[in-house]
Order: sequence, then C-alpha cells, then structure tokens
Amino acid sequence: MTTETKPARTPFTSLQKKILLTLASVVGLRMLGLFLVLPVFTLYGLQFTHSRFLVGFAFGCYGLTMAILQIPLGRLSDRIGRRKVLLLGMALFSLGSFICAVPHWFPSGVQIGVLIVGRLVQGGGAIISVAFATVADHIQAERRSTAMAILGIPIGAAFVTGVIAGPILAGLWGTASLFWITGILGIGTDLLLASYLPETPPSGTAPAPFRDILRSKALLALDGGGFLMNFFMSTFFFYFPLIVTGRHHLKMTHYYELLLPMVIISGVTMFAFTREADRGLAVPLAAFAFLTFIPSAILLFRPGLLGFDPSHLAAVLVGGTLFYIGFTGLEPILPSLVSRSGPENAQGSALGVYNSMQFLGSFVGGSVAGAFAHVYADIGMMGTLIAAAVAGSILMLAVRSAQKPAHGGPHASR
Repeated sequence: MTTETKPARTPFTSLQKKILLTLASVVGLRMLGLFLVLPVFTLYGLQFTHSRFLVGFAFGCYGLTMAILQIPLGRLSDRIGRRKVLLLGMALFSLGSFICAVPHWFPSGVQIGVLIVGRLVQGGGAIISVAFATVADHIQAERRSTAMAILGIPIGAAFVTGVIAGPILAGLWGTASLFWITGILGIGTDLLLASYLPETPPSGTAPAPFRDILRSKALLALDGGGFLMNFFMSTFFFYFPLIVTGRHHLKMTHYYELLLPMVIISGVTMFAFTREADRGLAVPLAAFAFLTFIPSAILLFRPGLLGFDPSHLAAVLVGGTLFYIGFTGLEPILPSLVSRSGPENAQGSALGVYNSMQFLGSFVGGSVAGAFAHVYADIGMMGTLIAAAVAGSILMLAVRSAQKPAHGGPHASR
C-alpha cells in the first residue's frame, strides 16, 4: 500500500502545470458556454415547437455528433498531434453555437430544425478525448485522477457562474444571447490554445491496432459506464426546468438557489473521490457513485416513496445533490481509469471510444427524457434510471478483474 501511495505525492513539474493550466482554462471557457444555456435550454426549445420529443432530441443530439467524432478525432490526434485537433474542434463548436442563436431568423416551420442543426454542428467540437489524451501524454498514470480533477475546478466554477448568470442573462436579453456568448467563448479558447499549449509531436510509432482497444474488457466496461453517466446527466438537465418551473413555479432567475448548494457540496465530494481514487480505490468509488443515482431518481420523480413532501423543493434539492455527488465523482475517475487501461501509444483512440459512448449517452438520454416527458410517464423514467444505476455499478465492479496496473507512460516525465 505504501508503494502505491508514494507516487501520488510527486509534485507536478513546471511544464505539467503549464499544460494543465492551459487545458483547464480552455475546458472552463468551453463549459461556461454550455452551462449558460443548460438550465434554460428546454424552455428555449419549446419556443420553436410544441413537441417535447423534438426539444429532447435537440437537447441530446449535440451528444450524437460528439459520439460520432470522438473516435476519428482522437485517432487523428494520435497521428498529427493534439493541438491541431483541439483548434479545429473548438472552431466547429463556435460555429454551431452561432447557428443555435438564430432559429428565429427562419420561418416557424423550420425553426426547431435549425436549432437541431446548430446543436449537431456544436457537437463537431469533439475534443474532450483529445484534451484527456493530452493530459495522459504528460501526467504519470498514478496522478491522472488528480490531474483530471484539476481540469474539473474550472468546470465547477463555470457551472456556478453559468447556472447563476445564464437564467439572469436570458431574462434580460433573451436565451439566444447565451448562444452568441457561447460562440465567442469558443473563439477565446482557440486563442488560448494557439498561444499557450505547446505543440507535442506524435510519438512516431503507429497507434495500437484499434481491435486491441475493442477487445479490452476493462475498456468496454468503462465505455458502458461513460454512456450511463451522460445518460443521467441529460435526463437530469432535461427534467430540471420542467420540475422546478412547471411543478414548483420557480423562476429561471432563481434556479441558482437550488443549483448552487448542489455544486458546492459536490465540489467538496469530488476531491474526496479523486484523492481516494489516486490511492487505489477508483473502481469501488465509481461503483458507489452509480448507486447514488438510485435515491436521486426516486426523489426527483416520486419523493413520497422516501418520505418527502412532493409539494416542497427539498426533494429536488436532495435528489439533485445526490445526482451531482455521483456525477462529479465519476467525471474525473472514469477517464483516468481509461487512460490506465488503454495502450500507451493509443491514448487518443481509447479515450475517443470512451467519449463516443459518453456522448452517445447524452443523445440517448435527451431523446428518452423527451419521449417520457411527452407522455408524462415519470414512473417509467424513474424505473429506467434506477435500472441504469444498477447496471453502471455492476459494470464498474467488472473493471476490477480486467484493469491493468497503473504505471507511468513514456511521456510521464515530459
């Protein structure tokens, strides 16, 4: 046990700190753009159609393009380098954001279609696997959970800022303004990447065969976990405005009263998760994180089953907090486990498959949530989430027997 914990105390080098700071800033700016619109997207989409399914599809189809492009862009980054692919992806993300801002410029019959196209183009910025692979290139395996958590700091800050400022700005200037801001922030991330991220040449060896990635039982289980994690995320954010505004009549400008304590509590638990994950407990912690989604689903859809008054927001607050504890625990742990389990010369490819499944989960989650909401089948949605939580926990336990030992890669000390 002592041997395993020693590497966790090794400080990051100055180059590693520069890379982490640059990537954290880029990821933070990008996620700020997404979080600004997340709490109000469902209501925005309903301006262009009466179909909740189409709004759910628009909400989730961002993840569809992300899912399709994660693997080819991750593979491309293994061949031509990470920086070029990151720049391309963020340019597409900005273009899609600008399209999402202008559906009202078009005839009413095609407005929801324009929003869907914009979300699909936004998803073309499929650079998450490339960003994680950049971390894996430079950070030793036993410190990657901590490095992923460092990338999570600006994500948490962006979330707090976004959920507070997004509904307020939408109330002042209209929700379309949030997409203009999102596109401008995307351009800002390209400027950061061009100025501060060093160009790291590819390893010079051909990436490991793709079949090696698809044969790994540990990677396949983690890919399934990524799918289910984002499935939960999409369903939560689709239903959140419908529950708190539709049922409890909370105004958008007051969403932060619920979301802010959720984020603060989960921010503390996230670092507890990552600290213990770096000490060798990543797999059981991931299994536990999935189980927190079970009471969360019950509290959001049938709080009376756990003794909560359905007419009070306390059930939403507790249920949402449990969701965030599970989600923020899984967010840094799963890609770290992928980077440890995948071939060292194909980190972009392994993380590309993982993120493809992750964002496919976003697409399926948004679409399923929209379908259930269309028929008001809360029991069906709750049951689906409970079954998915159990499946996620089982998948995480299946990783243990197939996971390869953590060790530093060839670029760990660069």
